[in-house]
Amino acid sequence: MRSSAPATSAPPITVATYNIHGCVGTDRRFDLPRVAEAIRALDADVIALQEVGDVRGRGPAGDYAAELAHRTGLAVIYQPTMLRGERAYGNAILTRFPVVGSRSYDLSYGRREPRGCIRADLVVDGRRFHVFDVHLGLSRREQRAQAGRLLGADIVRGAAIAWPIVVMGDFNFWFPGPIARMVRRELTDVAAVLSAAQPSYPSRRPFLRLDRIYVDDAWIPLDCRVVRTPLTERASDHLPLVARLRLRPGAPPPPGAEEGEVRPAERPVRGLVERDPPA
Repeated sequence: MRSSAPATSAPPITVATYNIHGCVGTDRRFDLPRVAEAIRALDADVIALQEVGDVRGRGPAGDYAAELAHRTGLAVIYQPTMLRGERAYGNAILTRFPVVGSRSYDLSYGRREPRGCIRADLVVDGRRFHVFDVHLGLSRREQRAQAGRLLGADIVRGAAIAWPIVVMGDFNFWFPGPIARMVRRELTDVAAVLSAAQPSYPSRRPFLRLDRIYVDDAWIPLDCRVVRTPLTERASDHLPLVARLRLRPGAPPPPGAEEGEVRPAERPVRGLVERDPPA
C-alpha cells in the first residue's frame, strides 16, 4: 500500500461482513430479531451479509433482507442466488449511506451451489465508492475460478477504474494458499496489514478465518476485529468481522462508474413469521 500523509478531512467509516446462516443460530433456532440485534450492535455504516434467506425449510418463508433493513433502519440491496417458490437465499448489503447504484454478478461454477457477488455504489462526504459483497464456494477449484472472475475486468478491475473499492464477505478459504495470494496481489487484506487477523468460524470456538475485508489503495485501514460476544456466538455460526477505514485525501475521481437498479426496503415484509424451524 502506498504511503500518504494522514487524512484529516475525511472521517473514518465502519464496514462489516457477517454470514448470518439464514438467521438460524448455534442453538438451531430461527431468530431474525436476534440477528438484527447483533447487526445493530456493530454500529457499522455498511454491512455485507451472506446466507440471507432460506430455501431449505430451516426457517419461515419471507423477505429476510427487507425485514432486517426495517429492524435496523438501514437501506438494503439484495441479491438472491437461489429461488424456490416464495423462498429466496443470497447476499445483501445494508447501509446508512446514500445508495446511487447497484449491480449483481453471477459467480456460479458448474453444478455447484449457485454463488454471487453484489455491488453497491455509495456516497460518503461527496465521494463515491464501491462495496462488493462476496460469498465464494467450498472447493479449491471453484474458489480459484470465482476469485479470478471477481478480480477480472468485468467486476473489481472494471469498477476500480473510477472509484475506491471495498471487497468483503465469506471467502471460504482459511490459509495463505494460492487463492488467498491471488486476491492479495490485487487488494489489501485489512486484518493482515494491521496484524489483526483472527478466526471467525465456527462462532462458538472459532479457528478458521473464512470472513475477510479487502480494500484498494484509496483506503487507510485503521483497525479490524472479529466481534465475539455472547450474542454473536448464538446468532449465527459465523462471527462478524468489522473494520474502520478512512479515504485517502485527494480530488474526487471523475464520473464513470456503472449505475444500476437500487432496491431499498422501506417497510417490513408482511407474513414473515418469527418461529422455530420445523424439526
